[in-house]
Amino acid sequence: MSLYLSAALASNRKGRFLQTVAGATPLTKGWINSQPASGLLLVQAEELTDANTMQRLYHWAMQAGCAALVINLKAEQFTLLAHLSSPLDWQLVPAVLRVQEPGLTALLASETDQAIVGFTGSADRHQHQASDVVHTRYIRKHSNSGLLAFTTLPLWSLNLLDHSEILVSWLNWFVDHAGIAERIIEPNAPSTDYTPDKHDLVLLLLLYAGTGMSLQALSEHNAVKLMFDVNSLDIVKRGEMLRQHDFIDEAGITATGKTCLQASQYWAYAPLLSEQLHTGAL
Repeated sequence: MSLYLSAALASNRKGRFLQTVAGATPLTKGWINSQPASGLLLVQAEELTDANTMQRLYHWAMQAGCAALVINLKAEQFTLLAHLSSPLDWQLVPAVLRVQEPGLTALLASETDQAIVGFTGSADRHQHQASDVVHTRYIRKHSNSGLLAFTTLPLWSLNLLDHSEILVSWLNWFVDHAGIAERIIEPNAPSTDYTPDKHDLVLLLLLYAGTGMSLQALSEHNAVKLMFDVNSLDIVKRGEMLRQHDFIDEAGITATGKTCLQASQYWAYAPLLSEQLHTGAL
């Protein structure tokens, strides 16, 4: 599970407890300008100082794969919920939690004296309630969106020192119900430690001279077969290797490849080879 603490929360006793017991990672910068790509972010209610700050947390939390959990609740922060793009009618009220089933709620029931009431949002009967008393409530746009949750449970309680697995399991529920983030495949960074050999340079020369021709077309070109040993060149396979090192791409030779070619002895043959490939004259 990817569990993060806001920088403000990480700097106090509550945050240090969550780092130790739940293995949470502290953010080094303010979450307003530097949010995690995904995972569960814990923030204190006192950090939500105005409607704009609340709105920014909400928008981040609605992204698939993201979840925000607000702890150490104060009544004044609940007035900001009415200003969200999807207004929430949640309110804090005094409550007594009576729990029969074991779990996180049972461990913290004696220290929890508030509940969250309202018609908007949801609460899981097993995770977020003690009988009909709701201590944790969340909102999400749809089944694959992220979620924003508020809880009155004191997750920093010393009663949890020997129950880290129960706390982590409870927190993990939010990640499991925050949708699946779209996987972003980063392009391979071009390698800078590869030096093309003479066969590579010949292929770069062919691609430059045969503007618009594919690797397959070059390997089958009569002029290429007459002038070069195509078996040694192994054009298609060599082309894949050059592609990995950013010397060529789908459009042909790249700026990196051209620079390398221009620095070689083969560059002088480019004009003549270009004419031969396009006219067939040898």
